[in-house]
Amino acid sequence: MALLKTVLPSEAEGKIANCYQQIEDAIGYVPEAFHLFSVSPELFEGQMATMAYMASHPTLNPTFISMLRYLVSGRNRNTFCIGFNEAALVNAGINQEDLRQSLIHPEMIPLPEHEKTLMLFILRAIDDPENISEKDIAALHKAGWTDRDIYDALAAGARHAATDVLFNAFKVSSSLKKD
Repeated sequence: MALLKTVLPSEAEGKIANCYQQIEDAIGYVPEAFHLFSVSPELFEGQMATMAYMASHPTLNPTFISMLRYLVSGRNRNTFCIGFNEAALVNAGINQEDLRQSLIHPEMIPLPEHEKTLMLFILRAIDDPENISEKDIAALHKAGWTDRDIYDALAAGARHAATDVLFNAFKVSSSLKKD
């Protein structure tokens, strides 16, 4: 249970109920950790819009996005998001041991080389944004990424890092159980 008062899906109304319904439609249930978003209905709507955009991104595939959340959460020790995204990635056919090794050695992530290039950039940019240069962007362009791809991927990673901070600070459940 979070440190802040949240709204249960069974008690939700209005914007919160709409957001919970979107989550249930997408994954079949509303994970307990997602209840934290109910504290601010307007920000919850923004979170849902971002998640919907990323889920249908024209070039960043769902496996890449799940891997991004997994690796960012690994760095931030967000146990819920690590477990949630690991389950999604294993269900997508990625070897669990390979995933766990990538938390220790991100350069070993089981992704195609051009996606690995973007992922390693994102992790470095989140950890050390001051040291990102034109050379980094040129390497991403050479790997086939557009400015929009680069921006969207880093925005997704940075937003997820913020979610990790919120989940960790407000002590959301690390449970993956269905309500």
